Amino acid sequence: MKKLFLLLALVSTLAFGQEEVPFKVLGIWSNTEGETLVIQRAEDLIIFTRKDKYKILAQGQITMVNGDMHINRYDTEEEYRLGLFIGNETMVINKPNSISAWLWVRIQ
Repeated sequence: MKKLFLLLALVSTLAFGQEEVPFKVLGIWSNTEGETLVIQRAEDLIIFTRKDKYKILAQGQITMVNGDMHINRYDTEEEYRLGLFIGNETMVINKPNSISAWLWVRIQ
């Protein structure tokens, strides 16, 4: 019984501060720069791929921490947090290391 309690306590502390990625972000998005953003579930992870017409620009995993998207890139060693606003058919995400933001429109 004591071991079960310790295991539950450990698991609850690991999950503290992390939030669920909102269901509304899943899908395919497009922006005015000709890029497409695909956000999808892969088992227990939320992954993304950002691409233009010719190549993949970024890939990685998304988690939520204190209302921000925490990005862990697979194609580079970068990790960063991005501010996020989700509307009904639009989403605004701050660009990393910039004061600019992307405006994404849901296409699927």
